[in-house]
Amino acid sequence: MSPEFDRVEFDDEHTAATIYVDKAIYSTSAVLRASYWFSKDLYFHLEEEKQQLRVNVGLRSPKATLEQPLPKKIDDWLPGIFNALVDAQLRVEIQAETAGIRELIIAKAFAEAGVLEDSPPGTFEDPVGVRNTNAPPLVKISNKPPG
Repeated sequence: MSPEFDRVEFDDEHTAATIYVDKAIYSTSAVLRASYWFSKDLYFHLEEEKQQLRVNVGLRSPKATLEQPLPKKIDDWLPGIFNALVDAQLRVEIQAETAGIRELIIAKAFAEAGVLEDSPPGTFEDPVGVRNTNAPPLVKISNKPPG
């Protein structure tokens, strides 16, 4: 075990590691997204357990090559992997929090284009603009072409 990462186990050559990820903190989707970004240089295998995900990660090229005469050890990749996990989990949470807004924006856009049979609920006015009648609207949606 590494002193910096107490939830990581390494092989003897430090070319592979097993990272234990708490499912209460990181979703499977976030782990898969983070793993994807490193798939050019590392390989990943996920195993789901009751309270955690076991992520086996290894170097694609553990030996020196002409393109990489001094290959990085798995230890060098870990800070980036952990940062990517945080980034991916935050993106999953933001996506979930803003899903309703995105769906409303898309529904309004299709309604304005006449694609939908029924208009979505609500108004097109900006709620701030409705309260402040002296201010011009921030965005005006129109069927007329500009000019």
